[in-house]
Amino acid sequence: MKDKFNTLIETARNAGSAIREKATEVGQNAVDGTIAAIEKWLEEFPRIESYGLKISSFSFIMRLSPSLDVEMRGKHASFSRERLDEIIAENKSTSLTGMVFSAIRTAYRLHGKIASKPQDPIIVKIRLSLSPEISVFIGELVAY
Repeated sequence: MKDKFNTLIETARNAGSAIREKATEVGQNAVDGTIAAIEKWLEEFPRIESYGLKISSFSFIMRLSPSLDVEMRGKHASFSRERLDEIIAENKSTSLTGMVFSAIRTAYRLHGKIASKPQDPIIVKIRLSLSPEISVFIGELVAY
């Protein structure tokens, strides 16, 4: 009986070790995959800058789910409705560039319902991680 019990304990320990190793491997693969995706997205930033948004802040955060935070700023005069439509037509909607300018167009449309004239600058914050996030701010951010 004692031998069976010891065998069960040893089997449980081995299984626990195997699970920990797999979890570590899966976690590292997720981190590596996210970093590879971030590096791929970085290729889009020069294209976005060519349309008039300039990088004003850049940070990389290493954690279980790494992320890249980029802030870009521009002038509203560079982004008329017609110009935004042209930019979006030039870029696939699934590309970061297409997503950024679609978000800007939507922000302008929504902002137009509450105010007639946007205040400079336009600020676009992009967080690249497992799921990209784009925030558009019209006017200066105010800390609360």
